[in-house]
Amino acid sequence: MMFFRHRLSTVPFVALALWSVSVFPAAAQTQAQRVESKDFIVGPEDVLEVQVWDNKDLNQVVFVRPDGKTSLPLVGEIQAAGKTVQELQDYLSAVYAKTIKGAAVTVIIKEIKSRPVYFVGGFGKPGAMQLTRDLTLLQAVALVGGVTPGADAERGFVLRQDKQIPIDFTKLTQKGDLTQNIKLEPGDSVVAPLADLVYLQGEVKAPGSVKYTQDLTVVRAITMAGGLTPLAAGGRVDILRGKGEKKERIRVDVDKMMRAGDENRDVLVKPDDIILVPQRLF
Repeated sequence: MMFFRHRLSTVPFVALALWSVSVFPAAAQTQAQRVESKDFIVGPEDVLEVQVWDNKDLNQVVFVRPDGKTSLPLVGEIQAAGKTVQELQDYLSAVYAKTIKGAAVTVIIKEIKSRPVYFVGGFGKPGAMQLTRDLTLLQAVALVGGVTPGADAERGFVLRQDKQIPIDFTKLTQKGDLTQNIKLEPGDSVVAPLADLVYLQGEVKAPGSVKYTQDLTVVRAITMAGGLTPLAAGGRVDILRGKGEKKERIRVDVDKMMRAGDENRDVLVKPDDIILVPQRLF
């Protein structure tokens, strides 16, 4: 038993920290998300906890500055960014050993701020997410609340440095196309552009807006809005097109368009068109 106690006293604190996380996984999932992985690479703006075994006065919580450096007592200014947790522990242990016999240093990442991925546009929770672990695009999209109905999901993309990677979120999330399920990297920007809209007013069952697509027609737009009400004057539907007060008014006969075999072709709409369906005259 004496031998066991002696060996335990020399075990670096990080081993005990790892043991506690494995035994109590729920308690470890705090907002700070401590990281004990020795291979984690420290980056600018990360928050570190440095512990010197059996020297509590030297324990510090420090911030890695944007230039990648930080300062510690008895050590001074050091370059922290770019080193793994293990490399930083070894370096600090060697430096502290010059003044403290047998110094053993533990470095814990208390807060990760150096690995952001940005979600822009039509997501449930747009904004920045820190990559505290490896994530695929599909996993990350689920964590930010999915793609919203108002997004142009087919024209999404990931910006990675100077490269743009096209993403069809509909195929990825609804059709299971895993060829687009890329692994995210720090600094990525995931973009789901907000879709253009077409607006429907008057005698349709669900007035409001529908998402514009290149093949959207008047009849399809009305169908997406629930169809015409019994009071609709389908032969006198107007499309208002253009910006400002001077809008072009295009009269279309939706009743004829809906008749089987009729030669009157459906009409393609454009972004921001307003489809007005008047009431029948009595």
